Amino acid sequence: MKRAADSIAASASQLSLNDEAAPEEQSSENLPQLLKKKQKNLEEREAELERRITAFEQGTGQIQRPCDVLHLNVGGALTAVLRKTLTSVDGSMLASRFSGRWDDCLEKDKDGNFFIDQPMELFGPMIDYLRAKACETALAPPVTTPEFENEKKRRDFVRMVEYFGMTPGIYPTVMEMCRGEPQTADISGHPTLGVFAREWATFTLGVRGHNRPIISFSVILEDVERAQIGWVRTGHFVKKLRPGDHKGVGEEKYSFGLDCQRGGILYEGSFTNIEGLSIENGAVIRVENKGEQFLVNGELVASSIALDETFQLPPDLQQYNLTPAFSGKGKWRICEVELESSPSEHKPTISQTHI
Repeated sequence: MKRAADSIAASASQLSLNDEAAPEEQSSENLPQLLKKKQKNLEEREAELERRITAFEQGTGQIQRPCDVLHLNVGGALTAVLRKTLTSVDGSMLASRFSGRWDDCLEKDKDGNFFIDQPMELFGPMIDYLRAKACETALAPPVTTPEFENEKKRRDFVRMVEYFGMTPGIYPTVMEMCRGEPQTADISGHPTLGVFAREWATFTLGVRGHNRPIISFSVILEDVERAQIGWVRTGHFVKKLRPGDHKGVGEEKYSFGLDCQRGGILYEGSFTNIEGLSIENGAVIRVENKGEQFLVNGELVASSIALDETFQLPPDLQQYNLTPAFSGKGKWRICEVELESSPSEHKPTISQTHI
């Protein structure tokens, strides 16, 4: 910040000095042209000064553009990447570090290249993935997350991705409708993953381009009617995108979940009341370890293992491949999605069959 302020002060000082014309330029014959030239220079300098002040007030310290080319030294290997590529995952450490705000503070090598203390064999595939995502189209197959034959290298890659806060971008999750009419709902992706359903419908949260299954997630109920939150068995919950009434999560076969309206657990159509459970809009529902635990505003209300004062779910649920699912009408958001560290042999996606 200090450097940015000094830069602005220097610009203002330079503006003042440059306006002092040399004596030989002050002849009466050249005065109109000289004044016109000085006026143009003054306007240009004032515009530049205004841009620097705006950048300083916004906390960036200097003007940066997404099309800036950044020269990197990654573990000793030199490469170049667009700023917009490196910062494409909102909320990540890389997006913050290379936003332009901290360029003067970041580590650099002797030639001025930004230094990243990671091996290129791990960092390079991540950058290539981001480049591929930048030119992804609806007609082309989805971009797939980098894979490694060496298990240690794969784990190191996952660890690096987690460290930089890049998981939502490198291992993306997507919401899809599986019950209802598509035109009645608006689905938003990362970084504000959520749904606004104008009619009661059911949605699933799956993965795209990788095989790391979801094991835990949270749902923020903003304004939802008859919310049901839980899991469906992967591959058994067939899409039915059509008008009319349909059952929700926990009511249909191969599904179980928390019934927020009635305050209890639904398991393949069977309802069990949880005494004293009341869930209102604004609540945060946390579902952990593939349904092993359900928490409401941080309080444990149901579990598949024996815990005092909690409802006990069937203990065999975790043996199946499960996909998160949600039913309701209104608006809710998904956050704190946790993926399993190792990929699953069975890709956790809902059947694409339409009935």
